[in-house]
Amino acid sequence: MKPLAVIVTSMVAFVMAAGLAMSKAPSSSQPELLKPQVHTVKPHAKAENEIQGLLISAVPGDVIQLDAGTYEFVQEVISTQNNITIRGRGSDKTILSFRNQNAGSKGIEATGDAFVIEDLAVEDTIGNAIKVLGANGVTFRGVRTEWTGGPKASNGAYGLYPVQCQNVLIEDCVAIGASDAGIYVGQSKNIIVRRSRAEFNVAGIEIENSINSDVYENVATNNTGGLLIFDLPGLEVSNGSQCRVFDNKIFKNNHPNFAPVGNIVASVPPGTGITVMAFDDVEIFNNEITDNDTFSVGVYSYYLTGLPVKDENYSPFCSRISVHENVITGGGKNPGGSRKDWLQAVVGDQVAQVFYDGAVNPGSLVDGKFPKEEGLLLWNNGENVDIVNINLLEMENGDPANARVDRDISHYTGKSEPLAAVQLDDHPKIDTNDAQLVALYRAAPEKLSEYGLFKGNGSTQEPAEGVIPYDMNTELFADYATKHRFVRVPEGASAKYTEDGEFEFPIGTLLVKTFGFLHDMTDPSQGETLIETRVIKHEPSGWYGFTYVWNEDQTDATLSLGGGTDDLSWIDSHGNDRTNNYIIPNANQCKSCHVVGDKFRPLGPKARNLNRDYDYADGTHNQLAYWSHAGILSDAASPEVAPRAAQSDDPSTGSVDERSRAWLDVNCAHCHSATGAARTSGLDLSYHQQDATKLGIMKSPVAAGRGSGGRKFGIVPGKPDESILLYRLDSTEPGVMMPELPRRLIDEEGVALIREWIEQMPDHHPTINTNGE
Repeated sequence: MKPLAVIVTSMVAFVMAAGLAMSKAPSSSQPELLKPQVHTVKPHAKAENEIQGLLISAVPGDVIQLDAGTYEFVQEVISTQNNITIRGRGSDKTILSFRNQNAGSKGIEATGDAFVIEDLAVEDTIGNAIKVLGANGVTFRGVRTEWTGGPKASNGAYGLYPVQCQNVLIEDCVAIGASDAGIYVGQSKNIIVRRSRAEFNVAGIEIENSINSDVYENVATNNTGGLLIFDLPGLEVSNGSQCRVFDNKIFKNNHPNFAPVGNIVASVPPGTGITVMAFDDVEIFNNEITDNDTFSVGVYSYYLTGLPVKDENYSPFCSRISVHENVITGGGKNPGGSRKDWLQAVVGDQVAQVFYDGAVNPGSLVDGKFPKEEGLLLWNNGENVDIVNINLLEMENGDPANARVDRDISHYTGKSEPLAAVQLDDHPKIDTNDAQLVALYRAAPEKLSEYGLFKGNGSTQEPAEGVIPYDMNTELFADYATKHRFVRVPEGASAKYTEDGEFEFPIGTLLVKTFGFLHDMTDPSQGETLIETRVIKHEPSGWYGFTYVWNEDQTDATLSLGGGTDDLSWIDSHGNDRTNNYIIPNANQCKSCHVVGDKFRPLGPKARNLNRDYDYADGTHNQLAYWSHAGILSDAASPEVAPRAAQSDDPSTGSVDERSRAWLDVNCAHCHSATGAARTSGLDLSYHQQDATKLGIMKSPVAAGRGSGGRKFGIVPGKPDESILLYRLDSTEPGVMMPELPRRLIDEEGVALIREWIEQMPDHHPTINTNGE
C-alpha cells in the first residue's frame, strides 16, 4: 500500500503571505498593535484561501474588498474578529458561488461585533447563506442570497441569518430560494429590516423570538408565506414582542411549501400574507396585503401547530395585536396546506381576510372576561375586510364539529396606542486591544520543535522532561485518527482542580494534541504518520490555539493557521482499505468549537474525562493522582470520589445510557450547550443535562433545514430511525452531518452506541424529567 502522504492545500501559503507566521512581533510585554487596512482580492483560482487567510489575520477595522467577478468556494468562510467589513462591487457584479461546496454547513459565518457585509451575492450554499451569531452591530446592505436552481427542499434553510444579535440592520437586500426563510432574524434585539425583497422562499421574511423590530418598505411575493412573526418554545431567548410592520407590499405568496418535513415552517400553508404566532405587541399598518390565497393576516397561538408545549417559561399566546389602515384584498379565497381539509371543515370553503384562532392567555382575564385590548384589534382596513375566529381552545380535541366560529368583525374593531419606532445603537467602536490575537499569531513559533515538547525530532511523540502525556475516558472522533495528548505547566505552578468544568490552568500552560493515522489498524507495529499537532497556550489575555502540520519526512511541523487537507489511505480495524480527504481546521474553524460564550477555552481536561489510568514510563497510575504527585494539579479530589465519565467503547465502564451521554458530551456538547455555538437551536447535549426536551427527546427542530431528514423530532424514544439526532450522526453529507468538524467519515461505533441508546429508551427516560424539573 502506498504510504500516507501529507498533501496540504495552498491555503497555508496564503496565510503565511499575510504575515502571520513569517514575521515576528517585537519582544515586549505588550503585543504589537496593527492598523486596519483595505485588502483587495480579485477573482482567481485560490481566492477562497486568500479571503479566509485575510479574515484570520484581520484586525478591527479591516475591509475585505472583493472586485467584480465570480469567486468559487468549496468550504465555508468564517470571520471572528470585531469591526470587519466584507464588501463587493454590487450584488449583480460580485458573486460568491458555493455550488461546489463540500465542507461546512454555511456559506459565511461571522461572530464578531460590528460586522458589515455589503454589495455582493452569495449563491448556492449547502446550508445557510450568511449567518451572524451573537454580534452587537450587524449590517447587511445590498446583499443578495440565492439558490439558483429554484425552490427546492435541498436548498439551504436561511438566506440572511442574524441570530442572538443586537442592533441589526438589513437594507436593500434580496433573498431567493431559501427552504426556510429568505430573511430571518432570530432571538435578537433592536432590528430594522427595510427596502428588501424576498421571493420564492418558504417564508419570505421572518422575525422569531426577538424584541423590538421594525420591518418596512419591503416586498414579499411568491413565497409560501410572506412575513412570519413567530415565537417558539425551548429556545434560549423567548417571548418575542414589540414588532412594527408597515409600508410593505406583501402579495401573491402562494408558492407550494417546500420546507423539509420536521421544520416548523413546513406547517405554514401556502397563501399566507402576514402570520403572527405566539407574539406580543405587534402593530401592522399601512401595508398592501393582496391576493394571498389562505389568508391576508393570520393571528394564532402555538397550540394551532398541534405540538406540545414543555417550556414553562414560554407563553404560547398572542397578545395586543393591532392591524390598522392597511389595504387588504383578495385573501382567504382558496386555502391550502396540509390542514386545508380540517380548516375548511371548521370554517367552510373560504377562510377570511383575517384568520384568528381566538386562543387567549387565561392570566389576562379580568373578572372572568378577556379585555378586548389584550387581543386582536382591527381598524380601518377597508370595507371588504372580514374575519374568522375559530376559538381553538373551545374545540374538544380539535374536532370541527365542536367549533364555535365567530365572524362578527365588530368584536375585534378598535384602536390601540402605537408602538415606538426602533432606534439602533451605533456599532461598537474599534478596540485596538482586539488586535492582540493577530500579534500573538505573528509571534508564534514557526516550527513545532521550537516549543521543546518532545525528545528528538518529535516523530516518536516521546515527551520531553516536564511534558506529561494524558488520555481521555471518551475522546472526540476525528476520522479514526490516533491522538497523542500532552500538558506542560510552568515550573513551580499548578492547575487548580474543579469538579465539573475544565481545570484552571496557570498562565504559560501548553495543552498539546497530535493527530496521526496508523498505516494498518490491525497491526500498529506497521507504524504511524503524524498529520497535525494542535497547541493551545494560556496567555495573560486568554487561551489561544495554533496548528502545526507535519512534513513528509516526519522531522518537524510548520505553523498552519490556514488549515488544509490531507489525502490519506490506510487499513482499518476490519482489514479494509480506507481513504479520506482529512480536514485540518483553520484557526477560525478551531474557534467555532473552542469559543464558549465569548472566550476561547480548552475542552477536554476535566476531572470526569481524566479520571482513569495511564501507562506512564514508570508504570500505570491514575492520571489525577499522577498530576497531583507531579505537582501540576492542586486540591484534587481522590480518584475514588472524583467524577468519572464512562468510556464509550468499553461496556465495563458504564451503562449504555452513561456511555452515550459521555460520547455526546465530548463530541457534541462543545457546540450544543447553553453557551456553545449551537445554543440557538435549544438542543443541549452536555453531560449533566436532565431536561428531556433540551436533550432532544420529542423536541422539534428549530433551524435544521434538510438536516431534519424528513423527521419531526430530535429523539423519538425507541425509534432511532425516526430520530434526527441519529440521522445526522450517520451522514457524511455536508449540511446534514453532525458534528460538522472534525470529520468526513462516520463514527460507526459511536453511531451504533447512540442507536442502541435510543432503541432502549423508554417513553419517559429513567434519568430525565420531561417537564424539566
